[in-house]
Amino acid sequence: MIAIPLLVIHYFNAISKPMKTLILTFLLVLTSAQAAQLTINLPCSDEILRFSAETRADQSVGDLSVKIFKAHQIPFQGTAMGMNSILETPTGSEALDIVSDSEMFAYGWCYSINGYEPELFPNEIQVSDNDHIVWWFGYAHYKEGQWISQCEPSSTRRLSTYCQENL
Repeated sequence: MIAIPLLVIHYFNAISKPMKTLILTFLLVLTSAQAAQLTINLPCSDEILRFSAETRADQSVGDLSVKIFKAHQIPFQGTAMGMNSILETPTGSEALDIVSDSEMFAYGWCYSINGYEPELFPNEIQVSDNDHIVWWFGYAHYKEGQWISQCEPSSTRRLSTYCQENL
């Protein structure tokens, strides 16, 4: 509760209604915090984790993600520039599913903001009021010398060596 001196209340009651509206609107804008939503789609199930956090005008997707992960003790490896691992998912060669000499699936973390998948590092995208960030463990598909997809959700093709261990 905010303590307001009686003298301020007395003077506030004496001003015109349009001026009161202007002052209250100004105070509301000053005291309202921006909030963004962050969702993590879990890699080996259809479950999700949801978080909400206040944002700053100069905050990036990466900065906000690191802030939320630390605040909620979510294990991660990475920086505001990108995530190598969230929730102890595999990295490096352990994140590869090699099918043959000409085909493989490479797993890693992808993100979107408001349903858009930017092809930029998370530290390059600024967060605004009411943005929704989604992180998911996805894969890129390499076949016969070409990358034919990227950031496909791992829920469509789970990394068996990881998901079997974490069921």
